[in-house]
Amino acid sequence: MAQQTWLRLGIIGLLCASATPLAIAPSAQADRRIIIRSPSHDQHRHRRYPVYERRQPERRSVTVEFIAQGDEWANVYIDGRRVFSPSNYANRRKRFTLREGAYDLKITGVDFFDVWAEGYLDIGRDDTNIIVVRFSERGVRISGDPYAWIPVSTRRR
Repeated sequence: MAQQTWLRLGIIGLLCASATPLAIAPSAQADRRIIIRSPSHDQHRHRRYPVYERRQPERRSVTVEFIAQGDEWANVYIDGRRVFSPSNYANRRKRFTLREGAYDLKITGVDFFDVWAEGYLDIGRDDTNIIVVRFSERGVRISGDPYAWIPVSTRRR
């Protein structure tokens, strides 16, 4: 009788050891949500299994302020589109609200080919809400997140 008890305990131990990875695996994927898509009213007779979809977190917005220093005329291009053109003494600063991500930034003089600075503006990498970009003919300075500006070219052509 004692031998049967030990045999049962051994079988239960083997079952528990083989079931442990099955219990641990779902907890490792706790950030996933299970979405079950069921067929509508007997259209399909086969069983549908759950579909796993990874939900992306909502992208947050970051305020970017451009300040033109000096009195030169300039143009600011984000992703190839002109968004800001400061002139003499009026209209020298402008604020934008952008989604987090990387943007192609080009700052030129009056002429498109008179490039003052060119590079990438990578915003939203940390918890900074406001980034200030000060620019002039001499270069670009960033406040808020010093690593947001990734220059490609800073010399005039």
